[in-house]
Amino acid sequence: MMQRMCLALLRFALSAWVGISLFFVTVILSLRYSNLFTDPVKFNHPKVLFPLYYSFEFTLLGIALFCAVAGIWNAAAGLIRRYLLLALVGASFAMALLDYTVIYRELVTIMADPEAIPAAQFVAHHQASRRLNEALLALSIAATIVAHWPTREERGSRDCSHPEVP
Repeated sequence: MMQRMCLALLRFALSAWVGISLFFVTVILSLRYSNLFTDPVKFNHPKVLFPLYYSFEFTLLGIALFCAVAGIWNAAAGLIRRYLLLALVGASFAMALLDYTVIYRELVTIMADPEAIPAAQFVAHHQASRRLNEALLALSIAATIVAHWPTREERGSRDCSHPEVP
């Protein structure tokens, strides 16, 4: 029972994370290229939106990582699948942690006083964050696919509520 709950929670957390991150990208791109917002608003959007982004990221990937660790003992899923899922979720979480601690926090410092640090350094940090988040999203999508792949138990079960009529 616990293994099924962890698998369901893992599937939900990964799917929600992928959906939220894709939604976030579309919102940010729309904001950056919109004529409805002034340049100061466009420049300051990370101060408003990114804390929410990282909150969702760490909450959902943290739940997924916990459930992937708990899923190591799920005999219904193959051994390779269990370790692959743990590796993908673990790598995603590690990349998110690296992005937040090394890159995002430095970007916040730069945005606090844009005159103090050269623009080239801001661009370099931003590009590094973008590449890291692209890789993180790719790993998260792969983990979501692996998580949603039916287990032996799910493939072997039949719907008993509608028995076949001979």
